[in-house]
Amino acid sequence: MTRPPGPLPADVRRRLATAYFGRRSYFYPETDSTNDAALSLAAAGEAEGTVVVADYQRRGRGRRAHAWSSPAGKDLLFSLILRPEGDARHALPVTLVAATAISVTLSKLLDVDVMVTWPNDVVTESGKVAGILAESASSGGRLAHVVVGIGVNVNASEADFAGDLRGRAASCRTLTGVEWDRAELLADLLGTIEAYYDRFKRDGFATLASAYEARLAQAGRMVWFEREGTRASGRVTGVSPDGALVVNLGDGRAIELYSEHVEVIA
Repeated sequence: MTRPPGPLPADVRRRLATAYFGRRSYFYPETDSTNDAALSLAAAGEAEGTVVVADYQRRGRGRRAHAWSSPAGKDLLFSLILRPEGDARHALPVTLVAATAISVTLSKLLDVDVMVTWPNDVVTESGKVAGILAESASSGGRLAHVVVGIGVNVNASEADFAGDLRGRAASCRTLTGVEWDRAELLADLLGTIEAYYDRFKRDGFATLASAYEARLAQAGRMVWFEREGTRASGRVTGVSPDGALVVNLGDGRAIELYSEHVEVIA
């Protein structure tokens, strides 16, 4: 997939079955962050569905300022420019929509159980296989655009998962024992994400919440979280129609989490 900056390589384009995802595209052998590039393009008016792809990120990042590292030339690193209607709260369900689509696609292709953890990770029993970072901009209280950055561990080996990633990450290769065609996988992912996103735009997240909950690894689990400096715990019961994680506190109250850090404790 190594090419000069420009449209998606031909081996991706000829596999696309999308209406508009990936039809406009930028490809970089190396960049600081596909999200940074996509955010600049979105602010300049780039069309919805435009995708930015890189073979390597120097400063890839995840949620809560965590770094996202990936060996050059082995994985999928891409960002989508989206323009959903609504206010800033719609950025959260867009993340869940993308996670659901990625989970569905990888489950089918890898023939393993691929789940989601709220709000932005795609996981297997062997570890995290994909992550999502959505960043948005608003104007007059309305969303101007959402950039959804996606990293999928495709052909990374066990040796590539160094330090604190060892034992906590997985790739398509480590899960199946074979090398994967990244161009074909990217085309498949763009097609599925587009289908789920179109349904979200047409019908809202409430119609997709059950599909997300069916794949939610934290469902029924005890978790802890922090809100306004206070640490609390409860049992996850699902997600709300606008994408919040619903946690039963055990005293008859339920709370909805939108941006809090959540960790499973039992």
